[in-house]
Amino acid sequence: MVPDGELEPTLRRDRSRGLGPDLLLVRGPQANALLQQGLVKPLNGLPTWRRSSALLEPEMVERVNTRAGISGLPVFNQVTLACYDRRVVTSPPATLDELLALAASGRPIGVAVDPIGLWWSAGALGAQDAMVPILTGTAAPPATSPAEQRAALLAWLSWLRQLTLQSHVDIASGPRDLIEGLESGRISWIPCFSASLGRLERTMGQRLGVAPLPAGPAGPPTPFNSLMVLSLGSDSSPPQRQLALDLAELSLDPLLQRAFTLQSRMVLPVNRFVPVPLASSGQLVALQQAQSQFNQRSRLLTTPYSADRLRLMQPRVEGLIWKVMLGALTPQQGVEGMMRLRAAS
Repeated sequence: MVPDGELEPTLRRDRSRGLGPDLLLVRGPQANALLQQGLVKPLNGLPTWRRSSALLEPEMVERVNTRAGISGLPVFNQVTLACYDRRVVTSPPATLDELLALAASGRPIGVAVDPIGLWWSAGALGAQDAMVPILTGTAAPPATSPAEQRAALLAWLSWLRQLTLQSHVDIASGPRDLIEGLESGRISWIPCFSASLGRLERTMGQRLGVAPLPAGPAGPPTPFNSLMVLSLGSDSSPPQRQLALDLAELSLDPLLQRAFTLQSRMVLPVNRFVPVPLASSGQLVALQQAQSQFNQRSRLLTTPYSADRLRLMQPRVEGLIWKVMLGALTPQQGVEGMMRLRAAS
């Protein structure tokens, strides 16, 4: 598995030698970026895509539909939810007020200034539409005025500042720090990515609880979702290309999609004709609820965008958020900084 930051130079090096892979399993935004740079081949017009796209929801197709073509075939979904220690938290918080009350009661909670650890709260406080043009470069919803976007950003940043003033809130350095804090018992509740559930099950056993992230005054949260896709390499011979296409198409087989969901309990199927087997696992119920939150609210990630764009904007946005949370900037100054980022993009 090549880390995201090393994938593009690795592909360029391999391609210069004619040794590029036939098929890549990557996140949707990464596939979009690779296609724009000519490092993978589009699926447009291929019989495999015509057959497979009929099995997908239109919104899922849209996430890989770029100006350069279809960047990859969706194969499964990963999503952000809440993980907690059952020994300490008997009832997971369903609202932001309950989350703050949990911390005030002496049960430490953890967040991190990154897409998994914090951005879900933007939806709960109504700021998701204001963040869309900043992070993805896509247009803001026409029904949302600049004044409304500013007000929503102010509410969100003000809540984040309030969060840091709680004595039992741990601002972690990232997802790994959050997971280690939950495993050790130092933290009792965290936002977590479904790809981490296998590790947490092994280390925590029956202590591990999972639930959807809490809602807020503006409605459900906007959990981070990762659509994993299979993209075609650029150096394949015709027989290799056909084998890659056959494998990609097979990945959407209903029985395989269901079996992989049941066995891993960390991902959700993308084939719209495969129901999530909820009766078999409370963990899958929580995953499905988190996915429903994403489908309802997370316009932030349902439009196609490039991983290059996110890599550019993420540190700038996180830097502003971090300064507001630490008190180096007021929430109002944070709003102005966000709007300047939007104007500059």
